[in-house]
Formats: sequence, C-alpha cells, structure tokens
Amino acid sequence: MKKTIIMATRLGDASSALNDLMQKSFELSPGPPAVRRLHTSKSNLDESGKIRKWTFGQKCLNMQTKYSLMVGETGTGKTTLINTMVNYYLGVKFEDNVWFEITEEEKIDQTESQTSEITVYEIFSEQKSFSLTIIDTPGYGDTRGIDKDMEIPQNLHKLFLHETGVKDLDAVCLVLKASQNRISDAQRYIFEGVLSLFGKDIGENIVLFITHSDGLPPSNVLKAVEKEKIPCCHDAENQPVHFLFNNRQSEKHSTAKTKRAVKMAWEMGQESLEEFFEFLKSKVRKSLTLTVNVLKERIQLEACVQSLNERIEFIEAKQRELAGVQNALKHNKEQIERDRNHCFTITVVYKEKVDITDVPWWNRKATCCEECEENCHEFGCWLAPFAKWCEVIESDHCTVCKCHYSKHKKEAKKYVAKKKEKTVTFNELKNEYSNKNVPHEKSAFKKVETEHEKKLKVTEDMMNLESSLKKLLARKEQEKNSSVKEAYEAIIKLSQIALKPDSAFTLRHLDFLIPRVKEAGEAECAQKLRNLQKDAAKESTTSTVWYLNSMMKGFFSRK
Repeated sequence: MKKTIIMATRLGDASSALNDLMQKSFELSPGPPAVRRLHTSKSNLDESGKIRKWTFGQKCLNMQTKYSLMVGETGTGKTTLINTMVNYYLGVKFEDNVWFEITEEEKIDQTESQTSEITVYEIFSEQKSFSLTIIDTPGYGDTRGIDKDMEIPQNLHKLFLHETGVKDLDAVCLVLKASQNRISDAQRYIFEGVLSLFGKDIGENIVLFITHSDGLPPSNVLKAVEKEKIPCCHDAENQPVHFLFNNRQSEKHSTAKTKRAVKMAWEMGQESLEEFFEFLKSKVRKSLTLTVNVLKERIQLEACVQSLNERIEFIEAKQRELAGVQNALKHNKEQIERDRNHCFTITVVYKEKVDITDVPWWNRKATCCEECEENCHEFGCWLAPFAKWCEVIESDHCTVCKCHYSKHKKEAKKYVAKKKEKTVTFNELKNEYSNKNVPHEKSAFKKVETEHEKKLKVTEDMMNLESSLKKLLARKEQEKNSSVKEAYEAIIKLSQIALKPDSAFTLRHLDFLIPRVKEAGEAECAQKLRNLQKDAAKESTTSTVWYLNSMMKGFFSRK
C-alpha cells in the first residue's frame, strides 16, 4: 500500500511537471508527438547580437551548472541533439507524446542554416539538482564560406571574456555523423579553429556526439577521429569517449511500425545522455580563465610570427636592394669617375601605408607601429576598438615591436612593402647609404681641385660607399637572423601551449621559416621545426594547411 502511494505521488509529480511545461510552451505542430516551442527570455551579450543568451525556467540560487559546448558541421543534426538534451533534462518521456524545442532556426534547406550567432541556452528545473547550459556554435562549412566560419572562434572568445558570459566548461562535444569515414578539410579546419581557443588542459573534457546512429559501434567515424589525432578523452579500452544518437525522436509515428522505430531512437538518446552526465561526474570542470590567458598568449605569438615573417621578407628585400646598388656602382664606375653627376637607375624598397580593402570584417583594421612601420597585429585584430586595448599590447608596450602603445595606431590601414626604380647620381647615393657618422674629408670642402685630385676623391668615395654597403648588408643579416630566432621561439612556444600542437594555424609558417633558420646556422633549431612538421606530415594536416591558405588567399590580400 505504501509503495503504491509513493508511485502515485511520483506519477503525480511527473504529470504536474509536464503540465507546467505545456503551460510554458506553445504548439508548433500536432502529434504524436506534439511539437512545442518553449518560452524563453532572450538577451544579447554584445551590441552586434552575435552572442545571444536564451533562458528557460527560474534560476535557483546555489544550484550547480553543467556547461557543454557543441561544435559540429552543418547537417550533422546538432539542433536536434540540443533539443534531445533539453527534453532529457526536463524529464520528458516517450510516453508523454510531446517533443519540446528550445531552438529557433530558420532553414533554407535541410543542410544549410541562416544562423550565424553563438547561442547560450540556460535551462532550469526545480526537479533537478543542477541547471544545464548549452553553448551552441553555428553549423559551419555551408555555402556562406570561411568568412562565417571564422566568426565562430572569435565570438566564442568574446563569450568567454564577457562579464556575464561562460567562465567554465564541463564538456566540449564534437558532433559527427556515424556514417563518416573521413574528416573533411573544412571539418579539420574549424575543429582546429575552435580547439585552438583552449589550452592542453581541456583535452580530457572533449567527447564525441555521434548522430544518425543505428546503435551499432560507429567504427568508421572512430577510425577517422583516431587517424586525424583529434584531441579527445579516451576510455579504458583506449577508444574515444563517444555517445550515440539517432536524431529521429520528433518524427511523427501514426503507425505501430513507425512508433517502434521512433521509440528506439528516443531510448538510444536517453541512455546516451544518462551515460554522458554520469561521465561528467568523473571529470574536473575546466575554468576558462586559463583558456582566456592561453588564448591571449596565442594571439600575441601568432601576431609576432606574422609580423616577424613580414619583417624577414622586408629585410631580404633590402638586402637585394643593397646588392643591386653594389652592382650598379660596379657597372657605372668609369662614368662616375669621369662625372660624379652621372645618373643611373637602382631599385629601392620602401614601406607605404595603404587602405585595407576586400577583406572580411575581422581584418578591416590593424594595429600598426608608426615608429617601426610594422603591422603588429594585422589578421583578426577585431576585438579592441583602440590600439591601447589591442591583444598585443601588454603593460603599455607592444609584445611584437616592443614600442609604447602611443606609437601605435589602429585603423583600416596597414604597411605594405613596395619597390620602385629610382634614378640617382653618385652624390645622392652616397648621402643615402654612406655612414653619416664618418666625417667628410676636408678635400670635399675645397672650392678648387685638380682633375687628378677629383678622380682620386671619387675613387675614395666609391671605396667608402662600398664599405658602407657591406656593413649595411652585414647589419641586415644580423637583423634577419635575430628575427628568425624570435619567430622560431614563438613557433616552439605555440606548439607547447596549444591543445593541438600540429595545428594548421601553426604549421603554415614552417615552410617559410625552416630554410631561414638553417641559413642562420641554427641547425638544431631547424631540425626541431622539421620534426614538428614531420610529426604532422600526414595527408590530413597537410591538406588542412592547404585549405586554410587557399581560403585565406582570397581575403588576406597584400596590395
């Protein structure tokens, strides 16, 4: 009798909770199952509306929250998966013949979504001892292209920094289809883009959510994940921790046959989520404070590498200019000795500040040093409105060029290296390239000179100029070697702090850097970079680097 009363009470509580959900939702379509949209309160965490927070239920004080970040390609069924988690958390059963949705997504077709915002879903229930927060990233890899994909990690960064944003994570859930036997270039690229936001400590909290599953072991997708060395948690059998979902729970089941199929899909999702939340109990929540610090350091290092690459290229161009001047002197020696006003042509290299055009919004402004004429933070310099607040500025000084922030300007302009042909006389050349600290010979100030003395003076000046050019070349070589070493150290540090050390975002610099490190006489350093490249010398990472570079080529123009 007592057992019967307890069961009746539980059933009554369940019925009451379901009625409450019905009151807090509205019908989208009749059933079975009836599809209903939950009423949520909505707010934006940024002015552009790119980071949204939707809340269902009343927040309870001192209630622990489980935070899950969802990352998946368009068409993997991520939206259905989020609603599956919400129904599970709210205690909805198959027998209730109702399916609640929290997402609102306008569909163009079955594989493309118009949504480009990060959405944070907060769900509270008095029947639960914890609340649930799901961070939904937009489905990437659709026809909108890289400009939309690149917004994902950038908006996540803003979410982590926001005062009322997300500060902890219990799990990062990579969503993949069970039928996948390979990871596409686009998937690798965006996985690396999102995972690059985190330090190595998040690896044990990354799991796989495998959709469109028939319930059998997903051998194809697990082999693909292992082949790609995608960072994730592994179980006792050294397999990636994964959970299976069918994604057909909300389909109509008017016949007994379809009802059995939908029930099996529902039960698979229920069992997987039971296992998932049990799994979370064994994992330590990761604070995003460390992640934000790691991310800032990574941004500084990548900006440093990019700027150093440009500096090295400019130094090499100046070396070619000086070598060209030497050749011009050699070929015009006799004419100069006869007439020091003899004109000849040289090629000079210089920097010019130009407008940034034909690029996505996140590259329309750059932080540049007007003292050094350096692009200290060019690509992805979107977060801070002023140079002082730029990610590369620390303790009022630039981590790239070391100058004070007051020497910097953030605007829709950047420095580019250019070259032009210039007609000069020997005297103009001497004034340009000679060591200005060396005093002029007294004979240079004589008003009257013999022809012989004039010829001797020109010969002497030419020898002095040649000596100055050699010194300038040696100095440029030292500057280049110093910059190469700095770039090497930044790459090594990037590989040490990154969750995925063979990330395409790091490796794309190696082809440029390795031969220059070798030329600098740093054989051991060059070997370390080759080892880093060799460890990633598989089709996957190579093609990802190619994919990233090819995508960037159309945007990161250097006019």
